[in-house]
Order: sequence, then C-alpha cells, then structure tokens
Amino acid sequence: MLIVFGSLCTDFFLNIDKHPTDRNPVSADMYKMYPGGRGGNQALAAARMGAKTAIVGMIGDDPMGTKLADKLRSEGILTSGVGRSEKPTGTNCVAIDADDNPRIYQAMGANQDASADQIPDEILTEASMLVLQMELPEEENYKLMQRAKENGAKIMLNLAPMKMIPRKFLSMIDYLVVNQLEAKQIAVATEMDRKNNAVMIAKGLAQEGDLTCIVTLGEKGSVAVTADGKSWGMSAMKVDDNITQENLWGASDAYCGTFASCLYQNMSLEDSLKHASIAASLSCRSAGAQPSFPYLDDIEQQMADMPNAEPTQV
Repeated sequence: MLIVFGSLCTDFFLNIDKHPTDRNPVSADMYKMYPGGRGGNQALAAARMGAKTAIVGMIGDDPMGTKLADKLRSEGILTSGVGRSEKPTGTNCVAIDADDNPRIYQAMGANQDASADQIPDEILTEASMLVLQMELPEEENYKLMQRAKENGAKIMLNLAPMKMIPRKFLSMIDYLVVNQLEAKQIAVATEMDRKNNAVMIAKGLAQEGDLTCIVTLGEKGSVAVTADGKSWGMSAMKVDDNITQENLWGASDAYCGTFASCLYQNMSLEDSLKHASIAASLSCRSAGAQPSFPYLDDIEQQMADMPNAEPTQV
C-alpha cells in the first residue's frame, strides 16, 4: 500500500485588482473553492496512477472536511485513517492580483492534530511506501519515519515547506524531493558549495542522507541523483505561455504523487521521472490542484512525444 501522511485543506482563490497596502478592504467579485492540502493532493495524484493509496490526516467536524474526505473516497482512496478534530478543517486562501502576483494565507486548523499513531505498524511493511511532506507537525513525521524504517517500508519526503531535517532522520529517507528554491535554501543554510547548481545540490543531499534526491526545476524539468552519484535530467513538457498562478497551483503535488506511485509500482527511476514530469505539466492545463490532475491514460498519451530521462554529469 502507498500511504500518504499529510495535510487536508480547502483552497480558496480570490482574484483582486491589487493587494492591500493599508487597512481598507479589497474586494473580489467572487471566489473559487477547490479540495487541496499537500497530503490530499499527492494521494489523489498517486491513486490516478493506479496505486492502492491511503490518506492519513485530520479534518474538522465540519462540512468542508466531509467534502474533502468524500472526494478522495470517490477516487478509490482509502480514507479510514482520516480523523476528526475539534479544530476546523485547514484552509489555504490565495489572493491573486491583476499582475498574477499571489499572496497565500494558511490556517492549518485540524492538520495540527494529525498523529503518527493514526497509522498502525501492521501496514508499515516492506511492501509499503510512506509519503510525507512538512505541513503536519514535524515531530509526528519523525515518529512515523522511525517506525516505517524499523518495519522496512520505503520512505519518500517532499520537503515542502522547507525545514531543516536532523541528520538522523535524513538518513531514514529513500527519496527526497525538493524544488529549486527549497534546494537553494538548504544549500545556503548548510553552506553547501555551488549553491546555484541543482545537480550539485542534489548530489550533496544524496550523499549526506544516503538517498536519492530529486530537485524539480519548473519549466526546466527536474534532476535526480542517487546515493552512489548517478544522475539524470528530465525535461518538462511545453505548456501554454499564458498559464496563471491558479493553473500552477498543485503542479508540484502532481509531480510528487505521480513519482511516488510509479516507484511503488516498481517502475525504474528514469520512467518514474518521465511520468512525474508529464503529470506536473498536464496539471497546468486548468485551474486548481486536484481538479487538474491527470489520469494514467492522459500521461501515457504523451509518453511517445517526451524524451527519456538522460544521464547527466555531476
């Protein structure tokens, strides 16, 4: 089973003329609402690739939480590990001005009560993969990683938002996924050489944690480096030049969920990179995160037109 331990949120989008500079209210004609949260997003992307997927997290005892869980359940995702909190369901509010500049406001709400204890040892086996991000309490992530490692499960961490991980826990990870900005932040914080070279940063992280590190580069694709120093570069599909922040929202989760699902289903690293790159690009076709995520058939239709991942020099 592929198990995602992550956040569940409702995303609200507001289109405004300009961001406020004082206390006066700024009006939007309407708002759009989408199911979201990195955990829910990545679970959905994984399930649409065909992996048996479970989501574990917390929602509020409110209609928004019920709607989030029902949506994921309708996609065939196991939601029995989703608990109810006295806190309200988490939300993201994204205000985008006329120049397409976003400001993001998060209220994590019920996600703050997510616990590693929601996942029993019985499903953390050598046949399982655990996928985590950094929107839930760090200490719960670390507790869960420790148990997963002891039970032989594979572990993938999407280090978003970026937080420094103790070396003890970094070494428990099999696959670490960061974006270009997060990679640079790590390089600066650790005084790593060649801070602007994504391949070198990935190599440093791969060697430090004895893991495979993937750095996503937006429209430039992604790079991956294994613990033994082998590296690959994967291009991205060309997308519409007129895509907006609302279109880009969730692309990284489409990448991570698809990548994890491919690995879980025993695809090679190179093929997993290719599927993930296509999924992220296709997700930019429409607004919001989960509504835009492609299915396996959508991805396979693009495979022949995309180059394979190529070995690169480190």
